[in-house]
Amino acid sequence: MDFESVSDELYAARREEFTALREERARQARGDRQLVKRIAGLRKPTVAAWLVNQVARSCPGEIDRLAKLGEALRDAHQRLAGDELRALSQERHELVGLLVQRAHWLARKAGYGVGDTTERQLGETFEAAVSDSRAAQAVRAARLSTSLAPGSAEEWFTAAVVPAKSVSAKTGPAKTGPKPVSGKTRPAAKPREDAESKQRRAVRDRARDRAREKARTEAKEAEQALAQAERALREAERDSERAAQRVAELAERLADAKKTAQEKRTAVTLARKTAAAARR
Repeated sequence: MDFESVSDELYAARREEFTALREERARQARGDRQLVKRIAGLRKPTVAAWLVNQVARSCPGEIDRLAKLGEALRDAHQRLAGDELRALSQERHELVGLLVQRAHWLARKAGYGVGDTTERQLGETFEAAVSDSRAAQAVRAARLSTSLAPGSAEEWFTAAVVPAKSVSAKTGPAKTGPKPVSGKTRPAAKPREDAESKQRRAVRDRARDRAREKARTEAKEAEQALAQAERALREAERDSERAAQRVAELAERLADAKKTAQEKRTAVTLARKTAAAARR
């Protein structure tokens, strides 16, 4: 037993099984105090985090596509490629919407409800994976305990249990060097960074709004389709009842006709016997 395999097992399990399974694995690891401490520190995922984890496990290719799309967007933004940015933003909107729909399907399959807050957290988490490669790494690990939102890398890694080999491969050790003693300092690029940050946030907000509007439209269409199907079912049931009633009426008329025919046959037979007796 090791921490990586236990983490994978816990965050792949159903939410309601998480706590009991974590306690069981901690008991099994009693010979390793450090491992027990790390296992006990694993946090139960929120509904949104659990759904993102399951999407990442079931659709790893789409998560990779999300990360690559983020790289392409950042590159296009640096080059100020407007047409390319618009095309990539549309692709991001469609991909995030697709992943949110996948999460909805997994929620229905697992018996979980998805309210407005959970849906917003789903969209924000997938958007965060587009915005920063470190957030994409956290989503790809499929071990989120809470949803992600635009923020610092520290917040993202606090929200997820990222495999150590992935962290070292991506981030590496922090570089240190001598501080400048004299000379002019490099001018800060804060105004440009602020403008870029605002632009990214605006693009992200528009994409999220479009995703929500699309989800609302699809939900409304689904409700209308359901209502239409229910009306058709009620009409079919009424037709069936009318048909059954018609069959019952015809069966009753048939029974009456048979009875009348039998009575007439009996009367004819009796008349014949009476006539024969009279002739004698």
